Amino acid sequence: ALTELDPSNYAVPTIAPIRTAGHLDPVFCIHPLVGLVDCYAELAAHVDDARPIYGVQVPTSGELAESLVALASHYADDIVRIQTDGAVHLLGTSFGGVLAHAIAVELQSRGVTVGALTLLDSDPVRSSADSADLLGSMGDEIDRSHAEELLAVASHNDELAQRHLPGIYFGDILAVSSMGTDSGSAWHPFVCGTIAKYLVPDATSFDVVGPLVDSYLS
Repeated sequence: ALTELDPSNYAVPTIAPIRTAGHLDPVFCIHPLVGLVDCYAELAAHVDDARPIYGVQVPTSGELAESLVALASHYADDIVRIQTDGAVHLLGTSFGGVLAHAIAVELQSRGVTVGALTLLDSDPVRSSADSADLLGSMGDEIDRSHAEELLAVASHNDELAQRHLPGIYFGDILAVSSMGTDSGSAWHPFVCGTIAKYLVPDATSFDVVGPLVDSYLS
């Protein structure tokens, strides 16, 4: 695990600092199904050095939310404790994108300004994942000794996503899809604004997507 992403390094357990320095409004990267944010560590190399980057991860308490909306509300609480003034930028991959959209809707309902909302390989209407898919989604950087615990988190989050009907986000979004998919189009019913859609070889590779994200944040 990356020490930078150790939750004990920060006062809010769900917020993992990836880069804290900088004067620009920060971007909060929302965890995928497994609940960890190590997958976002490489983003920093592609985003303006003046922009702080935080990961939003599953709390270590093991407490499980009853709905994706409830989870989004909890994370919104934590985000505004960090970003007390200015805009909040949100980014999420796959399930993390669905959750980022829900957090954006929640923040807007509180009168908080949401800046850029970036969704990577994220489909609001997704089919249920089986155990093999969930294990595969963990990535090579995950500590496999905790596979059972991570699988339980992923399975619960997958269940939340199946029961979730997204709200309406008022603003523009960036939707990046991998070749062979078009997840961006599926967001039209849930976005009152422009959807900038891009198709790339791999929407989870920040070597590919990083410059797009940085341009959209600017």
